[in-house]
Amino acid sequence: MNFLCRSRLPAILLVLLAGIIVYANTFQVPFVLDDETSIVNNAVIRSLENFYANSTGYEYLPNRYVAFWTFALNYHFGGLNVSGFHAVNLLIHLVGGLLVYTLLRLTFRTPYFREQVPGPGSKVQGLSPHSSLLAPHSFIPLFAALLFVVHPVQTQAVTYIVQRMTSLATMFYLLSVVLYVQARLRLESRVPSPESRDSKDQGPGDKDAEPQQLVPVLLLAASVVSAVLAMMTKPIAFTLPLAILLYEICFFRGAWKRRLFCLLPLLATLPIVPMTFIDIEGSGSDILSDPGDQLRAGSMSRLDYLFTQFRVIVTYLRLLVLPVNQNLDYDYPVYTTFFTPPVFLSFLLLTVLFALGVFLFWRTRWVGIDQVSQRSARNAQSSKRALDPTLRLIAFGIFWFFLALSIESSLVPIEDIIVEHRLYLPGFGAAVAFSTVFCMMGRKFDRPGSGKLLVLVAVLIVVVLGFATWQRNHVWGGAIRLWQDVVAKSPNKGRAHNNLGVSLEDAGRRPEAFKTLSRAIAVDPDYYKSYYNLADLYLISGQPDAALPLLQTAIRLRSDFTEAYVKLGAALMRGGHFREVTIFLEENIDRIGEQAEARFYLGSAYAFLGQREAALRELEVVSRLDAQLAGSLAGLLGMNSNHGISHGRK
Repeated sequence: MNFLCRSRLPAILLVLLAGIIVYANTFQVPFVLDDETSIVNNAVIRSLENFYANSTGYEYLPNRYVAFWTFALNYHFGGLNVSGFHAVNLLIHLVGGLLVYTLLRLTFRTPYFREQVPGPGSKVQGLSPHSSLLAPHSFIPLFAALLFVVHPVQTQAVTYIVQRMTSLATMFYLLSVVLYVQARLRLESRVPSPESRDSKDQGPGDKDAEPQQLVPVLLLAASVVSAVLAMMTKPIAFTLPLAILLYEICFFRGAWKRRLFCLLPLLATLPIVPMTFIDIEGSGSDILSDPGDQLRAGSMSRLDYLFTQFRVIVTYLRLLVLPVNQNLDYDYPVYTTFFTPPVFLSFLLLTVLFALGVFLFWRTRWVGIDQVSQRSARNAQSSKRALDPTLRLIAFGIFWFFLALSIESSLVPIEDIIVEHRLYLPGFGAAVAFSTVFCMMGRKFDRPGSGKLLVLVAVLIVVVLGFATWQRNHVWGGAIRLWQDVVAKSPNKGRAHNNLGVSLEDAGRRPEAFKTLSRAIAVDPDYYKSYYNLADLYLISGQPDAALPLLQTAIRLRSDFTEAYVKLGAALMRGGHFREVTIFLEENIDRIGEQAEARFYLGSAYAFLGQREAALRELEVVSRLDAQLAGSLAGLLGMNSNHGISHGRK
């Protein structure tokens, strides 16, 4: 264990091996939920030209441009082969784990840890032989990286393909911090000592000063580039400059003029995320939510969302400490009053946790050797009573946790009240704080074997969490298995039953699909997609008249649900109600405007009614949208492909 903790290469290999093992059963996990809209049915990612030669890729979703570009690369090299998508997701996760390890290793090289004066009984610079395995500078980085990689709460950000947006943004986020710290350490190493300031002699090594001065600048530039990439991957990276400012305050010191020289380029990136909103139509909720709406609940006021988030954050903390009963789609209550016990008590708990961070930050304030030497003996002795400086990592982890959650768990309502992938970035802060607490507990024991025993406990924790991750990934292994798990944990959620019903139909289990979709409507009569999917089953089963009232209800519940208008046109056509087809689709022509299938039904209905001119008008529209459907409509009209219509080609 000493070898693993103190040697970088074995530690890195251990982190990589742990991640590969616990995610080895994910490479055949199918596309689910928003994977369908963002990847499977997304025409934008079908061509790299949309990201290189024109602005289609950017216009699709500006604040997730980089993420969709990686989906386009996946599609370019492997089509819709899920293994390729999962391989990239796992690679991103592993790189994130290595960045956690690297960042914490660098942290112990910062001026805060180099120059601190340990108080009585402190073991910052030397540990007892019995706890040598728990040396903070070696144990904390490795243990935190392993926790980050194997914790089961991270599965939704890694195994759920579309949530590459979260893991990729976090990777760039951590990379930006690592590069910034590297630049700052380079600059700190160039700060001359008092002796060198008094001496005017220049050594022969000064010839290399100019190239060495360029390295920090390049590192800072790379940090800014990584920050921009993070912000163009997901809006959670908006907090990145503030996280770097937090790190600067915690672990560096010096004149603020010099410190701002490093900070200002990163602080200048703050407008990037707000600027991407300019090109996006919709509310802040739509912007922050993931593409697609399968996990969206009803809208709520800002205060209701904030009150609910107090309780949600406590649930997040519980998942970090005890990751049981994980759920893809929580049936979570919305709280509308601050003084209801769950909300008020959650607020108190979070306040205490934040106050603990403030207390530890203050008590571990900077006590440098040069400061002590300038004080009287009594003042110096008093200054040494500060807490062990390593505890500042706990304060840093607490602050990071709250800062990373501030975008999605504050006053901006997002219709997904609670989702586990939001813990991916805050999980770094939690891993840092827990690893430090564990290390500090171990250093309280001086008896022989105590250090080895606590390291054994740490190994056991990693193994148990890794096994839980493997098991959770097994649940993700099949769509039916996944949604059966959700239904068991959220039995009153209509969309859980709905998605299970769709999965059963896809597997050819139609009788069960009928029963499950009917159950979805019974438990949640306001969820429009259940009506739509049940109607689709009736259409497939040759019962168009049974589908009509269901589709009408879906439209009443969600007037902008275009697919329901198209499907209702199909149901009327298959029922032989040609006049009703023309009336309904003409009345909703603004809704179906560029929907080739709906315009095909409209043209076909006109053809059956003998209104050839109207049918020809629709033929012109369909020929622009879908050549195959245009060919079918032309055949219905007794025409050849002399209008540029190609039969059998899309």
